[in-house]
Amino acid sequence: MERGEIVQEQISTAYLRVEQGSQAGKRIELWKEHTTIGRSRNCDIFLEDVTVHRKQASILYTHAGYVLRDDHGSGDSLVNGRVVQEQLLHDGDQLLFGNTRLTFYSHDATRPFQQISSRGKESHRGKVRDPNASTIGRLNFTNTRGGLQSFELRSEVTIGRSRDCSIFLEDLAVSRLHAIIRQLPDETYELTDQDSATGTFVNGQPISRCRLKEGDIVQIGASRLTFRKM
Repeated sequence: MERGEIVQEQISTAYLRVEQGSQAGKRIELWKEHTTIGRSRNCDIFLEDVTVHRKQASILYTHAGYVLRDDHGSGDSLVNGRVVQEQLLHDGDQLLFGNTRLTFYSHDATRPFQQISSRGKESHRGKVRDPNASTIGRLNFTNTRGGLQSFELRSEVTIGRSRDCSIFLEDLAVSRLHAIIRQLPDETYELTDQDSATGTFVNGQPISRCRLKEGDIVQIGASRLTFRKM
């Protein structure tokens, strides 16, 4: 199976790596202009740490870079061991909230809004598409910064919350294997829901199986993608 490929804009963002705490080793990419951090499950970054406030802090994307802002006011948001109220972050900065320590990295992340990513980029890099090859479809997605992401569809593309999927959606409303898109012999594409918990929708209607047409809007979790033919 060949996997989807990002064929247009590559958005580069920052990420956090949890170094200490119950989620040690986890990588959390910053895909919004305003990312909330805390013990509340309503936060963008949920820290399972009883010493963290429900609404602890935010990371803001500004023209100067990423800024950490303390939202609780208790003086327990630290950067490199120093209490901060608002701090411009630099690559390698150490953040501490309660007993959870994280490292900020300002490069080498690629996931836009809802953390959609394609896992086929490396396998197709540098390859020129055969002009005699069959018609290729794509899924277009507009992220919060207004940039267009385009995922090229191959013979079979899996979509879900598992990192093994061709298109990875880091969204708790998405099942690990949520849906599959397959190219049919007549060069059309068929979308099939994989008994997902929250359903797959095309143009606002729930589907179990659907042949995609030009301009169809596919919704999986909070992500809306537009089907196009190349």
